[in-house]
Amino acid sequence: MSGVISERRVVSTILLVLTAGLVLSTFGLQFADLGGAFSPMFFPRIILFILLGLAVANVVIDGLAATDGQPIELLPVVIIGAAFMGYVLLLIPLGYFISSTLVGVVILVALGLRNPVQVLGVPLAASVGLVALFNHVLKMPLPTSPFFWWI
Repeated sequence: MSGVISERRVVSTILLVLTAGLVLSTFGLQFADLGGAFSPMFFPRIILFILLGLAVANVVIDGLAATDGQPIELLPVVIIGAAFMGYVLLLIPLGYFISSTLVGVVILVALGLRNPVQVLGVPLAASVGLVALFNHVLKMPLPTSPFFWWI
């Protein structure tokens, strides 16, 4: 049985199930009769379908790959899962910038990255880039922080 189950297969299957659940949750939501690209679910649903396709491809690739017999390390998966739950809970009170940067740092540390420039720089750059894109270019504001409201 250990030859069939591997950490990558377990994680990829969990990601597929969660993504499928998120895609299904977008159907049946009623908003104003804006239709098309004006609907608030237009872009999130596109992104979720892309993520669903990638999750399916990941499961297929992991299913076809040979397992290497290494022990399953679930601690990073548990830490990342807890970070995502914290992200969902802190997104509104702390805003997008702080909560996204924090979850990025936690994920990188859980995956074993120890270089402080990379651990802080990558999540900061990603958060700043997305805030600049959505808040300033697309004029679609992300949740604001009580500390960095000008971002």
